[in-house]
Amino acid sequence: MRLVAVMLCLVLWAGCTRTLELTDLSNSAMGTGTLDVWTRTVTVTLPSGETAQGACTKLTADEIGSQSLFHGANLGELLGQHQSERLYGYARLTGEQGTAVELILSGDWLGHGLGVARTSRNGEYRIAF
Repeated sequence: MRLVAVMLCLVLWAGCTRTLELTDLSNSAMGTGTLDVWTRTVTVTLPSGETAQGACTKLTADEIGSQSLFHGANLGELLGQHQSERLYGYARLTGEQGTAVELILSGDWLGHGLGVARTSRNGEYRIAF
C-alpha cells in the first residue's frame, strides 16, 4: 500500500510540468519552455537563445491593460478557436537581455493546451503544450 502511495505521488509530481513549444509566426523558428503548474512559473527560451522567466497567474481583464503587449487584442481570434470551457493563464516574463515576453495560455483540465506569446521586440509566437 505504501509503495502505491509513493508511486501515485511521483506520477502527480511528474505531471506538474508541461513542455511548451513556441513557433515564431514570422519565420517558423522554434523556441521551447516549461510551465511548472506546482510553482506557477514559466520559463521560455526564444529562438534567439534568450531565456525569460516569470510567474503565471489566472488571466483577468486587469492583466490586459494599456501596458500589455496584448492590449486591444481579440483573444478568441488570437487563440483561433472557441475557448469558453478552458482555463486561462497569463504570464509576463523578463528575459536576461531585457526582452519582455507576455503569454496567454489556454488549457484543458488535463493540462494540454495552446497559447500565444508576444515580445517587446515585436515577436509573436504560437504555443502548444
